[in-house]
Amino acid sequence: MLISGENTMDKKWVLADPIPEDCRTKLDRWQSEPVLQQLFWNRKLTSEEEAMGFVRYQMSHDADPHKLADMTSAVERILAALDTGQLIAIYGDYDVDGVTATLLLKQGLEAYGAEVVYYIPDRHLEGYGIHSDVLKRFAEQGVDLVISVDCGISAFEEVQQSNELGMDFIVTDHHQISSELPEALAVINPNRPDCEYPENILSAVGISYKLVQALWSVKSPQNSHKPLSNFLDLVALGTVADLAPLIGENRYMVQAGLEIINTNPRLGIKALLGVSRSSGFVSAQTIGFQLGPRINAVGRIGNASRALSLLATKSDQEAVEIAQELEKYNRERQRMTRDMTSAALELSAKTYTTGESHILFAEHEDFHNGLVGLVAARLCQEYYLPAVVGQRKEGYIIGSARSISEFHISNAFKDCSQLLEKYGGHAAAAGFTIKQENWTKFVEHLESIAADTLKDVDLRPVLNIDAEVQASDITQRLVSQQSFFEPSGIANPQPIFMWRGAHILSKRNVGRDDKHLKLKFEGGQNGSLDAIGFGLGDRYAELNEKADLVFALEINEWNGHTNEQLNVKDIRSSE
Repeated sequence: MLISGENTMDKKWVLADPIPEDCRTKLDRWQSEPVLQQLFWNRKLTSEEEAMGFVRYQMSHDADPHKLADMTSAVERILAALDTGQLIAIYGDYDVDGVTATLLLKQGLEAYGAEVVYYIPDRHLEGYGIHSDVLKRFAEQGVDLVISVDCGISAFEEVQQSNELGMDFIVTDHHQISSELPEALAVINPNRPDCEYPENILSAVGISYKLVQALWSVKSPQNSHKPLSNFLDLVALGTVADLAPLIGENRYMVQAGLEIINTNPRLGIKALLGVSRSSGFVSAQTIGFQLGPRINAVGRIGNASRALSLLATKSDQEAVEIAQELEKYNRERQRMTRDMTSAALELSAKTYTTGESHILFAEHEDFHNGLVGLVAARLCQEYYLPAVVGQRKEGYIIGSARSISEFHISNAFKDCSQLLEKYGGHAAAAGFTIKQENWTKFVEHLESIAADTLKDVDLRPVLNIDAEVQASDITQRLVSQQSFFEPSGIANPQPIFMWRGAHILSKRNVGRDDKHLKLKFEGGQNGSLDAIGFGLGDRYAELNEKADLVFALEINEWNGHTNEQLNVKDIRSSE
C-alpha cells in the first residue's frame, strides 16, 4: 500500500501487505511475535521449516561445485598442471570482488604446491578486462595455463590469442553472457543457460571459492572442508562489496566469513579495521561502508595489487603500513569525489531543464576515470534521475552511468549502440566508451529515450517498509530478533519500520554544515529512544511535536554502553 507524502523529493512510503491469517498459523511458533511473523512473510518464508532454515543457515546451501558447467574440465586441467609443475597465471580485476577472487584462487592453488603468478590491471592506465600485451608477457614467462577471475566472459579475441600462444584458458566470471562463449578450455559462469548450478548469484570470489572447493574435493575428499572454510572471510568481503544478493548460498558464506573476521581476522583485515576506526561487531554493513570502500579506493586511484598484498600479508608491520596507505587513498578518493561531484553538478545544469530533462549528463577532461561511477551514483541518488558521467581523453569519452529502478540504463545504451564504441552493464549501472564527436548526438538520443520512458512516472525514490510499529514494540527483544535476518544487504534488506505519531522530546542538527538530524523520542524501556537521521538536517524546521518516521532499528555502542537507536530513513510531521 502506498503512503503519500507532500514534500519535494519526498520518498514514497510503501508498506508491505499484511501477512494473511492462514500464514500466521503456519508460523505459530512465533504467535506472540506478530512483527517477527510479518518479517518472515515479507521474505517469502511462509512455514516454520523455511523460517528456521533461514535463521540457522543450513548447510544445504553449500551446493555441489561440480554442478557448475565446465567445472570438471577445469579441475582436470588444473590437476594436470599440478602433476607436471606447470606455471599457472591468474588474471584478476581491480575491485574488491576481483582482488579477493584473485587471492583466494592463488592461495587455494598454492596450498597444493602450484606455482602461481597473478596480474591485476591498472584501472587508470589499462581499464577493465583482459589485455593482449599481458598475455604476451605471460607466454614469455612460460605460463601454461591462464585462469581469469571476474572477467573474460566477453574476451573472445584474447582467449583465442592465448590459445595461439600455447596457453590453455579457463574463464571464471559472473557477468552476463552474450549469445556465445569464448573458445576457452572451460567457461565457469553460473549465468550459462546450460548450467545446472542451483543459483546464479555468486560473485567472482564465490566462483573462485567453488573452483577451489571442487579441486580440493578431488585432491583431499576426506579432509577438505575445514581448511577451505578459512577462505570465507575473503568471500564475505568480495560478495558484500560487489553488491551480490545476500540470499541462499551467498548469505550462508558471508555469515561464515563474518564469523572468521570477528573471531580470528587475517592481519590485513585487522589493520584495515583499525585505520577505519571500526570497533565492535563486524557486520555486512561494516564491509559495505568501511572495509570495501578502502580496498576499492586503491583500485580506483592507485594499483589494486596493494590491496591484495594487504590481505595476503603475514606481517603485522606490513599490514599496518599498507592499511595506512589505503586509508590515504580513501581520503584522497573522498576529496576528489566531492570536487568532481560539484563540477558535475555545474556541468549537468547546462543541459538540464526542470520539468523537461529526464537524465543528467556531465563530461570533462579533468575527471578521473576511476571515480566517474561514484559521481554518477551521487547525482542519481541526489536527484533521483539517471546520470551519465565521463572523462574526455584523446578524442574519446569514457564513462559510467547509474540509474533508477524505473529506467534500464543498459537497455538504453543498447538503443544508442550505433553511437558507442563499446558498452556494458545492467539495469542500474553501465560503462561506455564513445568518440567525442558523437557525444552531442548521444546526449540527445538518450534524453529522448528517457523522456519517453519516464514521462508519466512519479520520480520519487521508494522506501519499502516491513511493518508498522508502536513505541511499545521497540524493545531490545525486537533488536535481537533482527539478527535472524543478518547478514542483510541486497535482496535481503535490513528490516525497515514505520512509526506514526511519535512524540519528539528533543531535536538538533549535527555534523558538518548541520547536515544530519539528532532526535530523541518518547518510548522505549528507559522512557526515551535516541535517533539519528543522516542527511535529514534540512527537516529540522518543519518538524513539530509529533512525527511520522521510517527507520531501521539498530544497537548503538558508545563508551562501553549499548542502547537501541533508530536510524531514520525519512521523517515528516504528523498530520
